[in-house]
Amino acid sequence: MEDQEQIFSQSENHHELHEPISNMRSSSPLHPPSSMENRKPKKPPPITPKRFTRFFTPRSSVHGSSRLASLGKSGRQLQDITRTAINRRGNGTHRTPRKTVNFSDNMANQRLETPRVNSRKRKTPYLSPESSPVQPSPSKRSKLATPPPFTILEDEDVCSNDNHLDILPEEPRVPPAPVRRIQALGPTAQTLQRSFGGVLDVGRGFIRDHCTYWEEQTANFYSGPDDFHQLPQGAPPFCTASCNTNSLIAVGDEDGWVRFLDTDGAPASFSKAHVTFQAHKNAVMDLQFSSDDTFLATASGDQTALIIDARTQQHVNVLAKHKSSVKQVCFQPGDDKIVATSSRDGTVQVWDLRCSSGSDIVHSVWGEDAPYASTIRSLSAAHADGASNGNGSAGTSKGSKDTMGKSEAFSRRGDVSVTALTFLPPGRQHLLLTASDASTCVKVWDIRGRYSRRGPAVPISTTRHPESHNRHRHFAVNSLTLSGDGARLYALSKDNTVYAYVTSHLVLGYAPELAVSESSRQKHIAVGKEGLGPIYGFRHRNFHAASFYVKGSLRKAYGDQPELLAVGSTDGCPVLFPTDENFLKRESRREDDAHELPQPNQLKSPFLTRPSLSRKSSGSSFSTLLNDTIPIYEHGTPLIRGHDSEVTSVTWAKNGSLVSVGDDFRARCWREGSRARELRLSGESEGRRWGSGWAVVNDDFDDDE
Repeated sequence: MEDQEQIFSQSENHHELHEPISNMRSSSPLHPPSSMENRKPKKPPPITPKRFTRFFTPRSSVHGSSRLASLGKSGRQLQDITRTAINRRGNGTHRTPRKTVNFSDNMANQRLETPRVNSRKRKTPYLSPESSPVQPSPSKRSKLATPPPFTILEDEDVCSNDNHLDILPEEPRVPPAPVRRIQALGPTAQTLQRSFGGVLDVGRGFIRDHCTYWEEQTANFYSGPDDFHQLPQGAPPFCTASCNTNSLIAVGDEDGWVRFLDTDGAPASFSKAHVTFQAHKNAVMDLQFSSDDTFLATASGDQTALIIDARTQQHVNVLAKHKSSVKQVCFQPGDDKIVATSSRDGTVQVWDLRCSSGSDIVHSVWGEDAPYASTIRSLSAAHADGASNGNGSAGTSKGSKDTMGKSEAFSRRGDVSVTALTFLPPGRQHLLLTASDASTCVKVWDIRGRYSRRGPAVPISTTRHPESHNRHRHFAVNSLTLSGDGARLYALSKDNTVYAYVTSHLVLGYAPELAVSESSRQKHIAVGKEGLGPIYGFRHRNFHAASFYVKGSLRKAYGDQPELLAVGSTDGCPVLFPTDENFLKRESRREDDAHELPQPNQLKSPFLTRPSLSRKSSGSSFSTLLNDTIPIYEHGTPLIRGHDSEVTSVTWAKNGSLVSVGDDFRARCWREGSRARELRLSGESEGRRWGSGWAVVNDDFDDDE
């Protein structure tokens, strides 16, 4: 065995580990030739150490000599095959050859070198560019490759070294001109911009532009010579109500008669009543139709309210529990079986038409056989806190047929009349809003709760008074109107202002679980919460509310018709206010103008009727004394020449027409169309304006563009 190992070691030293394995086997005495090798000729391996030496430099066997001594024969043979130049370890740096090698140039100038990586981990023989660092094994410490230094040539060096290229200096870049925001656009430019997608798509800020002025929403209302209904003398109309499914409207007068008028069709059809019947023996104070127009609710000065079948004009239910004239009546949204009424006696009654009171209640006007309904909630002295009779009390000087006698009037002098009430929209229909003739505050009630009959009822919350009222005195509220989406509440006050409330701010939240003690929890539960006051208001130089009978109404937005608020006025002309808050200018008023009523529309028409000079002076004194702390906007449009005296109630029909009634015993229908502009420009010649009314706008509004 020793002789064989010496012979094998001599053969290795003789060939320097570069002879093929086949030659080693043929020369070794341990492997004699066999018959099988003679039958099948052997082919040389595709890759031999000799072929490697043609392209790669063989490494020295100094590092591997000591390792070969400890390996066996098979291991040494495998080491010879796998001992290539790529497994050699360098002496400090790793270099990666270029991926593409031009051997004809490099072999002539320099000798090629293979990258030196760790020989313990075999790598894929992939030739990457020299600038790429060697990717070591994750288990080994990373060894970054150091690229060879190179020289960066500047422009001057390039020009000096290369005489054939003339490199010109780079010209400075001129930035593009910025897109400037257009400060003001006319109607034509606004319409063109909206056709391109609007201001939002152009990317000029969050601006919503209707491409119109606020006057374009109110300037096209007019009333023709046949657009009025004459009521009998001695019975002025007090209230109006519109149907929800058709164009009919109902008008109630002082004698208790109710008339159905049709606002659709020819103008002459409005002058004749569609249906006329007497609902009460006393004045009809308020009207409202049910959601499907099947029933009509009436509130009267005979201390009762009726539910009348609109098809047969027969009363279905009698609501008789009040001790004074009933001021307001209202159906609950989504449930026509629940009705709320308010009275001059200061109470609010909630009725369930499905329950009968039996013989508990008997009214002298209707007798024992009347179908009396039962109440489910009774809010006594709803607005009695801090009230005084002299502060803005509306009184009933106009409703002379109130059945309350002198002794009863003297005993109820401290009662606060609940003049307005309304339910919140579906989803919050269990919340009831009320207002009185003692102050401008609005109270919120939950009809699902229980209220004590021994003392005044405690509401959920009470809104704050306007700051201007706290500095002067409180004023009554004539009517409450909700916007179409229920986000705004409009309260018509007797200080000649329509205040806008945010419905979500009517109640300020309170968390009882955060209270320190149980006594403080009970205290907050027993006391009503506080709500915020109005956020802004509407005024106009032709809008005055000198009596309780001046009401307001809102047209909901549908189709291409915007939302509009209409109010009556003691000046004899209805006034329209656009409620779109995009038209409200948030410009701060100067301190020297804080006590003056701004008048943007300088109306010079001699046909603006003012029945009483004292009323005008009283209205002006209110605006002078009030020191407003909230924005007051005056972009209103009066409708002139339609009435000769105070306009009390207004309502919007289903088709978008406005119906107003006044003390001149007339019910006037205001339609929307281009006829309004013709009446403004035609003049008084040839009787073109006879018996007509129109909207008054600024002098330059009708100018041709």
